[in-house]
Amino acid sequence: MAMSDKELVRRCQADSAAFEEIVRRYRRAVFAYARISTGSHQDAEEVTQDVFVKVFRAAHQFNSRYSFTTWLYKITSNTCKNKMRGRRKKQTVSLDDEESPLVTLSHEASPLDAYRKNIEIAEVRNAINELPPRYKQVLYLRYVESLSYREIAETLGLSMGNVEARIFRGKERVRWRLLRKLGGYNASRPAESGE
Repeated sequence: MAMSDKELVRRCQADSAAFEEIVRRYRRAVFAYARISTGSHQDAEEVTQDVFVKVFRAAHQFNSRYSFTTWLYKITSNTCKNKMRGRRKKQTVSLDDEESPLVTLSHEASPLDAYRKNIEIAEVRNAINELPPRYKQVLYLRYVESLSYREIAETLGLSMGNVEARIFRGKERVRWRLLRKLGGYNASRPAESGE
Protein backbone atom coordinates (compact mmCIF):
# COMPACT_ATOMS: atom_id res chain seq x y z
CA MET A 1 0.00 0.00 0.00
CA ALA A 2 1.35 3.41 -0.96
CA MET A 3 2.13 5.86 1.81
CA SER A 4 0.14 9.06 2.10
CA ASP A 5 1.83 12.41 1.45
CA LYS A 6 1.65 13.21 5.15
CA GLU A 7 3.39 9.95 6.08
CA LEU A 8 6.06 10.53 3.42
CA VAL A 9 6.86 14.03 4.65
CA ARG A 10 7.00 12.77 8.23
CA ARG A 11 9.57 10.13 7.23
CA CYS A 12 11.52 11.97 4.52
CA GLN A 13 14.41 13.21 6.66
CA ALA A 14 15.18 9.73 7.94
CA ASP A 15 14.25 7.75 4.82
CA SER A 16 15.67 8.81 1.45
CA ALA A 17 13.11 6.63 -0.37
CA ALA A 18 10.29 8.64 1.22
CA PHE A 19 11.85 11.90 0.07
CA GLU A 20 12.42 10.53 -3.44
CA GLU A 21 8.74 9.54 -3.58
CA ILE A 22 7.66 13.08 -2.67
CA VAL A 23 9.88 14.45 -5.45
CA ARG A 24 8.53 11.85 -7.91
CA ARG A 25 4.91 12.70 -7.07
CA TYR A 26 5.21 16.49 -7.18
CA ARG A 27 8.21 17.51 -9.31
CA ARG A 28 6.20 18.12 -12.50
CA ALA A 29 3.47 20.04 -10.68
CA VAL A 30 5.96 22.24 -8.80
CA PHE A 31 7.90 22.87 -12.02
CA ALA A 32 4.72 23.77 -13.96
CA TYR A 33 3.60 26.20 -11.26
CA ALA A 34 7.08 27.74 -11.08
CA ARG A 35 7.17 28.07 -14.87
CA ILE A 36 3.89 29.96 -14.85
CA SER A 37 5.02 32.15 -11.96
CA THR A 38 8.53 32.97 -13.21
CA GLY A 39 8.03 32.87 -16.96
CA SER A 40 11.31 31.05 -17.44
CA HIS A 41 12.21 27.40 -17.89
CA GLN A 42 15.60 27.92 -16.25
CA ASP A 43 14.18 29.85 -13.29
CA ALA A 44 11.49 27.19 -12.87
CA GLU A 45 14.15 24.46 -12.72
CA GLU A 46 16.04 26.41 -10.05
CA VAL A 47 12.86 27.09 -8.08
CA THR A 48 11.90 23.41 -8.26
CA GLN A 49 15.25 22.35 -6.83
CA ASP A 50 15.04 25.00 -4.11
CA VAL A 51 11.50 23.95 -3.19
CA PHE A 52 12.45 20.32 -2.59
CA VAL A 53 15.50 21.33 -0.57
CA LYS A 54 13.19 23.47 1.58
CA VAL A 55 10.66 20.64 1.89
CA PHE A 56 13.41 18.31 3.10
CA ARG A 57 14.81 20.84 5.58
CA ALA A 58 11.40 21.93 6.91
CA ALA A 59 9.72 18.50 6.97
CA HIS A 60 9.73 18.48 10.77
CA GLN A 61 7.72 21.76 10.72
CA PHE A 62 4.89 20.35 8.60
CA ASN A 63 1.61 20.40 10.53
CA SER A 64 -0.29 17.25 9.57
CA ARG A 65 -3.63 18.93 10.35
CA TYR A 66 -3.26 20.76 7.04
CA SER A 67 -3.06 19.62 3.45
CA PHE A 68 0.41 18.66 2.21
CA THR A 69 -0.25 20.18 -1.22
CA THR A 70 -1.24 23.52 0.31
CA TRP A 71 2.01 23.53 2.30
CA LEU A 72 4.02 22.54 -0.79
CA TYR A 73 2.44 25.25 -2.98
CA LYS A 74 2.96 27.83 -0.24
CA ILE A 75 6.68 26.99 -0.26
CA THR A 76 6.67 27.09 -4.07
CA SER A 77 4.83 30.41 -4.18
CA ASN A 78 7.23 32.01 -1.70
CA THR A 79 10.27 30.62 -3.52
CA CYS A 80 8.94 32.04 -6.81
CA LYS A 81 8.37 35.45 -5.18
CA ASN A 82 11.93 35.45 -3.84
CA LYS A 83 13.28 34.45 -7.26
CA MET A 84 11.36 37.22 -8.99
CA ARG A 85 12.14 39.92 -6.43
CA GLY A 86 13.99 42.64 -8.25
CA ARG A 87 12.69 41.48 -11.62
CA ARG A 88 9.81 43.73 -12.40
CA LYS A 89 9.88 43.39 -16.17
CA LYS A 90 6.97 41.73 -17.91
CA GLN A 91 7.67 38.16 -18.96
CA THR A 92 5.74 35.79 -21.14
CA VAL A 93 5.07 32.24 -20.08
CA SER A 94 4.98 29.60 -22.75
CA LEU A 95 2.60 26.78 -22.08
CA ASP A 96 3.39 25.22 -25.45
CA ASP A 97 5.86 22.53 -24.43
CA GLU A 98 4.83 18.91 -24.21
CA GLU A 99 5.34 18.90 -20.43
CA SER A 100 2.48 21.34 -20.02
CA PRO A 101 -0.25 19.87 -17.83
CA LEU A 102 -2.83 21.77 -19.88
CA VAL A 103 -2.45 19.46 -22.88
CA THR A 104 -4.80 16.49 -22.86
CA LEU A 105 -6.08 14.76 -25.95
CA SER A 106 -8.00 11.53 -26.23
CA HIS A 107 -6.22 8.81 -28.19
CA GLU A 108 -9.60 7.80 -29.56
CA ALA A 109 -10.24 11.15 -31.27
CA SER A 110 -10.43 11.27 -35.05
CA PRO A 111 -7.67 13.22 -36.85
CA LEU A 112 -10.13 16.06 -37.56
CA ASP A 113 -11.26 16.16 -33.92
CA ALA A 114 -7.63 16.09 -32.77
CA TYR A 115 -6.80 18.96 -35.16
CA ARG A 116 -9.73 21.05 -33.88
CA LYS A 117 -8.80 20.28 -30.27
CA ASN A 118 -5.19 21.35 -30.95
CA ILE A 119 -6.44 24.65 -32.39
CA GLU A 120 -8.65 25.21 -29.33
CA ILE A 121 -5.83 24.36 -26.93
CA ALA A 122 -3.47 26.73 -28.75
CA GLU A 123 -6.01 29.55 -28.55
CA VAL A 124 -6.63 28.97 -24.83
CA ARG A 125 -2.86 28.82 -24.19
CA ASN A 126 -2.33 32.09 -26.03
CA ALA A 127 -5.15 33.76 -24.08
CA ILE A 128 -3.74 32.49 -20.77
CA ASN A 129 -0.24 33.51 -21.80
CA GLU A 130 -1.36 37.12 -22.10
CA LEU A 131 -2.70 37.25 -18.54
CA PRO A 132 -0.81 38.96 -15.72
CA PRO A 133 0.87 36.42 -13.38
CA ARG A 134 -1.67 37.01 -10.59
CA TYR A 135 -4.38 35.54 -12.81
CA LYS A 136 -2.25 32.76 -14.33
CA GLN A 137 -1.30 31.51 -10.86
CA VAL A 138 -4.83 31.21 -9.49
CA LEU A 139 -6.18 29.65 -12.70
CA TYR A 140 -3.35 27.11 -12.68
CA LEU A 141 -3.87 26.19 -9.03
CA ARG A 142 -7.65 25.92 -9.45
CA TYR A 143 -8.03 24.20 -12.81
CA VAL A 144 -4.81 22.24 -13.21
CA GLU A 145 -3.97 21.36 -9.62
CA SER A 146 -7.63 21.31 -8.45
CA LEU A 147 -6.92 23.22 -5.25
CA SER A 148 -9.95 24.61 -3.43
CA TYR A 149 -10.40 28.37 -3.10
CA ARG A 150 -9.40 28.05 0.56
CA GLU A 151 -6.21 26.17 -0.34
CA ILE A 152 -5.33 28.77 -2.97
CA ALA A 153 -5.90 31.56 -0.43
CA GLU A 154 -3.58 29.81 2.06
CA THR A 155 -0.98 29.08 -0.62
CA LEU A 156 -0.80 32.63 -1.95
CA GLY A 157 -1.52 34.45 1.31
CA LEU A 158 -4.68 36.03 -0.09
CA SER A 159 -8.19 36.48 1.24
CA MET A 160 -10.92 34.19 -0.12
CA GLY A 161 -12.55 37.21 -1.75
CA ASN A 162 -9.32 38.09 -3.52
CA VAL A 163 -8.95 34.53 -4.81
CA GLU A 164 -12.55 34.50 -6.06
CA ALA A 165 -12.06 37.87 -7.74
CA ARG A 166 -8.82 36.83 -9.44
CA ILE A 167 -10.31 33.60 -10.74
CA PHE A 168 -13.38 35.42 -12.02
CA ARG A 169 -11.34 38.20 -13.64
CA GLY A 170 -8.84 35.75 -15.12
CA LYS A 171 -11.63 33.69 -16.69
CA GLU A 172 -13.30 36.85 -17.98
CA ARG A 173 -10.06 37.98 -19.64
CA VAL A 174 -9.52 34.56 -21.24
CA ARG A 175 -13.13 34.50 -22.47
CA TRP A 176 -12.87 38.06 -23.80
CA ARG A 177 -9.66 37.25 -25.69
CA LEU A 178 -11.15 34.08 -27.18
CA LEU A 179 -14.38 35.79 -28.23
CA ARG A 180 -12.45 38.72 -29.68
CA LYS A 181 -10.30 36.28 -31.65
CA LEU A 182 -13.43 34.71 -33.13
CA GLY A 183 -14.62 38.14 -34.22
CA GLY A 184 -17.85 39.98 -33.76
CA TYR A 185 -17.31 40.62 -30.05
CA ASN A 186 -17.54 44.35 -29.50
CA ALA A 187 -17.87 44.44 -25.74
CA SER A 188 -15.32 46.49 -23.88
CA ARG A 189 -12.23 44.86 -22.50
CA PRO A 190 -12.54 43.67 -18.87
CA ALA A 191 -11.32 46.40 -16.54
CA GLU A 192 -7.88 46.04 -14.98
CA SER A 193 -7.90 45.63 -11.25
CA GLY A 194 -5.58 47.40 -8.86
CA GLU A 195 -5.28 44.37 -6.54
